[in-house]
Amino acid sequence: MCVFFAILIIIPLLHSVCGQYHHSNTSSGPQFNYDAPDDCAWKVRDGHGDEVLLACTLRTINSEIDTTNFSAIPSEHTVSLLISCDPTVTALSSMENQSFAHLVRLRELELDACKLARWPAATLAGLTDLRNLTVRTGMSDWPNAGMTVEIATGSFAHASRLERLDLSTNNMAALPENAFCHLPNLVLLNLSRNRIQDVADLGFGERAPPPPPQPLISGRDEMYDANTYLRKTASTQCPLDIQSVDVSWNRITVIPSNGFSSLRRLTELRLTGNEISVVNDRPLGGLTGLEILDISCNNIVSLPVDMFKDVADSIKQIHLQDNSIGTLSPGLFVNLYQLTSLDLSSNQLTSTWIDASTFTGLIRLVALNLSNNKISKLDPTIFHDLYTLQILNLGGNLIDSIPNDAFIPLRNLDTLVLSNNKIVDVSPLALNGLYALTLLSLDGNKLTDVHEDCFKNCTTLRELNLSGNILKTIPSALREMRMLKNVDLGENKIDFIDPDSFYGMSNLNGLRLMGNRLRNLTSNLFDNLISLQILSVAHNHIDYVAPDAFQNISNIEAIRLDGNRLSSIEYIVRNVSSLRWLNVSDNVLNDFDYGMLPERLEWLAMHKNYLTELSNKNGVTIKIRQLDVRYNYLTYISPASIPDSVEILLMNDNQIMTVETGTFLKKTNITRADMYANQIGQLDINALRLAPVPLDKSLPEFYISGNPFQCDCKMEWLQRINLLSGLRQYPMVMDISSIYCKLLYNRENKYVPLSEINQAQFVCTYKTHCFTVCQCCEFDACDCEMTCPANCTCYHDQPWSSNIVDCYSSNYTQLPAKIPMDATEVYLDGNLFTHLSSHALLGRKNLRILFANNSGIQSVRNDTFTGLKRLAVLHLEDNKIERFDGSEFNTVENLRELYLQHNAISYINNMTFEPLKSLQVLRLDHNKLYDYDSWILSTNLRLNKLYLSNNPWSCDCEFVQSFRRYIMLTGDRVVDSSAITCHSDGNRDVSIRDQNATECSSFFGSIVENRIVRDVLPTVLTAVCIILALVLILYLVVVYREECRAWVYYKCGFRICHKTVPFEDDRMFDAYVTYSLKDDGFVAQMLAPGLEQGNPRYRVGLHYRDFNVSSFVADTIVEAIESSKRTILVVSKNFVESEWCRFEFKSALHEGLKDKKGRLIVVALGEIQPKDVDPELRVYMKNAIQVNWGDRMFWEKLKFAMPDVSKCQSLMSRSRNGVNIYATPLRTSYSFASQPPRTASVQSSKYYLSPAYVDSSQHLWA
Repeated sequence: MCVFFAILIIIPLLHSVCGQYHHSNTSSGPQFNYDAPDDCAWKVRDGHGDEVLLACTLRTINSEIDTTNFSAIPSEHTVSLLISCDPTVTALSSMENQSFAHLVRLRELELDACKLARWPAATLAGLTDLRNLTVRTGMSDWPNAGMTVEIATGSFAHASRLERLDLSTNNMAALPENAFCHLPNLVLLNLSRNRIQDVADLGFGERAPPPPPQPLISGRDEMYDANTYLRKTASTQCPLDIQSVDVSWNRITVIPSNGFSSLRRLTELRLTGNEISVVNDRPLGGLTGLEILDISCNNIVSLPVDMFKDVADSIKQIHLQDNSIGTLSPGLFVNLYQLTSLDLSSNQLTSTWIDASTFTGLIRLVALNLSNNKISKLDPTIFHDLYTLQILNLGGNLIDSIPNDAFIPLRNLDTLVLSNNKIVDVSPLALNGLYALTLLSLDGNKLTDVHEDCFKNCTTLRELNLSGNILKTIPSALREMRMLKNVDLGENKIDFIDPDSFYGMSNLNGLRLMGNRLRNLTSNLFDNLISLQILSVAHNHIDYVAPDAFQNISNIEAIRLDGNRLSSIEYIVRNVSSLRWLNVSDNVLNDFDYGMLPERLEWLAMHKNYLTELSNKNGVTIKIRQLDVRYNYLTYISPASIPDSVEILLMNDNQIMTVETGTFLKKTNITRADMYANQIGQLDINALRLAPVPLDKSLPEFYISGNPFQCDCKMEWLQRINLLSGLRQYPMVMDISSIYCKLLYNRENKYVPLSEINQAQFVCTYKTHCFTVCQCCEFDACDCEMTCPANCTCYHDQPWSSNIVDCYSSNYTQLPAKIPMDATEVYLDGNLFTHLSSHALLGRKNLRILFANNSGIQSVRNDTFTGLKRLAVLHLEDNKIERFDGSEFNTVENLRELYLQHNAISYINNMTFEPLKSLQVLRLDHNKLYDYDSWILSTNLRLNKLYLSNNPWSCDCEFVQSFRRYIMLTGDRVVDSSAITCHSDGNRDVSIRDQNATECSSFFGSIVENRIVRDVLPTVLTAVCIILALVLILYLVVVYREECRAWVYYKCGFRICHKTVPFEDDRMFDAYVTYSLKDDGFVAQMLAPGLEQGNPRYRVGLHYRDFNVSSFVADTIVEAIESSKRTILVVSKNFVESEWCRFEFKSALHEGLKDKKGRLIVVALGEIQPKDVDPELRVYMKNAIQVNWGDRMFWEKLKFAMPDVSKCQSLMSRSRNGVNIYATPLRTSYSFASQPPRTASVQSSKYYLSPAYVDSSQHLWA
C-alpha cells in the first residue's frame, strides 16, 4: 500500500519535472530569453532565477555521420549541460579542444552514451568554474571489447575546481600519470566498470621522486599547452582530498600494500566485483579516516592479520560478502571499536574459524551477517562482546542444534535469522535472554516440534516464521504469545488444528497455513484470534468449511482458500461482514451466485475452477472492485454477470461465446476488462458500450484478442472502435493489433489480422435482396431485385458497395443468367465452360473483378465483356484458349490486371491489347506463342509487370533482336526476362535477353551448317517411334490384361493364361446366384436371362427362384454351392445391409466355399463405399473374380469366369426356349420375352429402370 501511494506521489512529480524540460515558457516563466538548440530542452534551476539546466539529445558528437556545433549553446545563464547520445549507434564520437570554452558559467557537464575514443587535453579549456564532470561512454557494455577511451595527459588541468568526477563505463585500461594531481578540490571519484587491472595505475600509492619534466610532444591536443599545470606538481605529491573512490567492477587482482596511502582524507573505498584474490599486508595503510570498505564479490580466500590495523579507529562498515573466505586470521576484527556493520555472508567459513576471540571488542556492532557459510555449531562465547548487536543473520548454514544460552549476551537483539539450517529441535533455554527480540526466522529447517517453553522469554516477539519444517500440529509454544503479530506455519505437514492452539494470541494479525495437509475447517477454529486480519489456508486439501468457521473473526479482511478442493462457497463467507479480499481460485467450484458473498467484498479471485455462469438470482448489491474468473468454463456474460462496481475484470481463457448487449453500460468504474482467449465469434458494438466517461478519466482498457471472430458485415465497427474515443462511450481496445478474424468470404479459409482487412471484406451472405426503391420485387421480371444464382453463394458489405458472387466449381456449362446487376466481384472459376457467350455479363456496370480461370474455356467472343466499364481484374488462366483475334477487350478499357497464363494461346492479334490503356499486369507465360510481336505492348504505358516465359518463341535472328531490344528498354517491366528462351529444332534453348547480334548470327549460322545432321533425324525418329509404340502396346496389354483375355475368349472361344477347372458334368448348375431379395428384379430380369439365353447357354440356379426358401437357409446355401460349378455373389448396398448381416447366411456361405478356390464370382452392383463393407466380405471380394455391372465388357468378363459348357448341354438349353427346368415346382420361371410384369416395388427399382442395364445387355435382344 505504501508503494502504491508512493507511485501516486512520484508520478505527478516526474511529470512536472519532465514537463519543464519540454516547455520553456510557463505562466511563472523566466524573465529572460533563452534560445536553446533544436535538439535540446531546458529549465530554470529551482531557486536560481537566471541559471539554466540544458539537456540535449544527439545521435553522435562530431562523427562520420554527424557534425556538432557546441557554440550554438547560449553561454549566458547555462550552468548545467547534459548531452545524451544514441546508445545503439556504433559510430565513434569525438571531442575537440576548447569545445565548451565559451560556457564560462558552466558548473555541471555530463556526457552519456557518447562513444568517445579519445579525450583531448584541452577539451575542458575555459571551464574554470566546472564542479561536476561525468563522462560515461557505455563502452564497457558494448560487445566490442576493443573500444576504449584514451584520456590525454593534463585533460583535467583546466578544471581545477572540479569536485565530483565520474568516469565509469568507459572500458578504460589505464589512466595518464598524475591524472588527478591538478584537482585539489576533488571529493568524489567514480572509476567503476572499466578495465583497470592494477591499483598502482590509479596513482594513489606512495610516490617516488618524479623525473625531470619533459617537453610535450607537439600535436593537435597539445595546442593548448598544459605545461604550466604540470610544472607545478613535478616535485611534490598530489594534494588530493578525495573522500570517496569507487573502482568497482574492474579487473584488479591484487590489493597492494599502501595502495591508497596518498588519499589521507578517504572515507569510502569500494572495490566490489573485481578479480581480487590476493590482499597484501597493510592494504589500507595511510587511510586513517576510512569509514566504509566494500571488497565484496571477489575471489578473496584469506585476509592478512593487519588488514584493519590502520583504520581501527575509524572503520564503521566492512563488506566482505560473496568471496571465498575460508579462514579468519586471529584478531582480524579485534577492537574495531567503531564498527557497526560486518557482512561475511556467502563465503566458506566454518565453525573452526569462529570462536570467542573472533568478534572481541566490537562493542558498537549493530548488524552481523554470517549467512550462507558452512557454520555447523554455535559456541555460546562467540557473541560475548556483542551486547549492542541488533541484527544477526545465521541463515543458510549447517547448524543442527542451538545450545542453551547461546544468545544470552545479545540482550538488544531485535532480529534473529536461523533459516535454511538443519535444526531439528529448539530447547527451552535456546533463546534465553532475547528479551528484545521482535523477529525470529526458523523456516527451512527440520523441526518436528517446538518445546512449549522455548518462546517463554521472548515476550516482545512479533514476527515468527516456522514455515518449511516438518511440523504436524500447531506448536503449543504459541499459546499465550500475546505480542505476536504474524505467524508463518506454511509448507509443513499439519493435518489437524486444535482450537486451543491459538489461545491467548489476541493480537495476531496474520496467520499463514499455506501448503499443509488440512482437510476441513471446523466451527470455532479461529475464535481465539479476535484481531486476525489476514488468513491463508491455500494449497491444502480442504473440501469442507463449516458455515461459521470465520463468523466470529470480526476483523478478518483477507482469506486465501485457493488451491483446495472446495466445490461450493455457499454459507462459508456470506456472514463475514468485514471481509474485503477472498481468493477461492484453483478449486473445483461448479456453482456460484453473488448471493454467497458478503456485501462489502472488494476483491474476488475464482480463476481455475469449473464455473459455467455467474448468476445473481436474488439481485443482491455487491461492491466488488476486482473480479478474477479466468480459466473457467463461462459461456456467456450478461449485465447481471458482472457487478456494477467492478473496476478490473479478468475473464480471459474461458469458453465465452456471447456477450449480451448492454453488459458494460452501467459499469461506470471499470478501468480494465480482459476477455481475450475465449470463443467469441460475434460481438455487437453495443455489448461494449459504456456510460459516458468524464473527460478527466481515462477510457477503460479492454483486451479481446485470441477470440475466433467471424468478421462479417456486422463486425466492421471493430476495426475502427478506437477511433470512436471522442464519443467517450466505448473502451480502448488495447490489443487490437493482435486480433485475428476469419472472413466470411476468404478462399484461403484462414484467420487474418484485423488491421489488414479492407472495409469491403466485411461481408454477409444473401439469397435475394430488394432495395427500398424497388416496387416490383414480387414478380420474377423485377430488374431491381438481386437474386443469387443457383449453386452459388453471394455476399455483401454493410453499405452494399461490395457485392460478391461466388460460383466456384458449380458445374455450370454456361455463364449463370441471374448474376446480380450490381455485382462487384464474380468468381466463376472451376466450372465447365467451353466458351464465354456474347453479352453474358451485359449490364453489370459495377463489376470490378472477374474470375473465369480453370473452366475449360476455349474461346472468348468479341462482345463477351461488353458493358463492363469498371472491370479492373480479369482472370482467364488455366483454360484452353487458343487465340485472340483483336477485339475481345475493346470494351474494358479500364482493365488493370489480365491473367492469361497456362492456356494454349498461339496467336494474338497486334490490336488485342491496344485499347487497354490502364493495363498494369499482363501474364502471357506458359502458352504456345511463337512470333507474337511483344514490343507492341510498349504502347501500354502503365504496364509494369509483364510475364512472357515458357513459350516456344521463334529463334529467327531478326525476331530475337527486336525481342531483346524491347526487354532491354523496358528494364524490370518484363519480370521473367531471364527465363525467356527461344527454341530451335534440334538445338538447345537460348536465352533471348542474353543474346547479342554477333552471337545470334554465329548461333543460327551453325544451324545451317548442321543440316546434314537433320537429314538423318527422320529415320532415327521413325525407329524411335516404332519402339515406343511397341512398348506402349505391351504396356497396355499388361495393364488391361483382364479385358484382353475376356475379349479374346468372347471372339475366339479360347482362354489365355487361364487354368480351367475340369468338367464337372455331375453338377446340376453351372452357376448358383445368391443375392438380396431387394435385387430380385436385376437378377431375374437381367443377370439370369443374360446367362440362360445367351451364347453359350448356362444352367443358372437362383436362390429365391429355384430353391425352397422356407427350409433352413444354411442347408439350402451349402447344398446350392455343392450343386454348382460356380457361385455368383451379387454384392450391392442392399446385400450388405440385409443378407450379409445374417449370421446363418454368412456361416453357410463360408462353409460352402471352403476349399473351392477360383469358383467364386462377385458381381458388384451399384456404388459401394469401402467403409460399408466389413472385413470378411472384403476378403471374399479381394480373392474372387470381380465384375462390375455397368462395365462395357461386363458380359465378356463374366462368361470368361464361367465354366466351359459342352455343346450338347448348350443345344439342350436352346431346345427348351429359355425355360429353367431346374426350378422348384412351387415357382414358375418365365422366359425373358414372356415374363409378366413384376410387383410395383420391383418395377420401381433403380436396377429395373436404369438405362445402363439396357446398354450393357443390348446384344441379348438385338
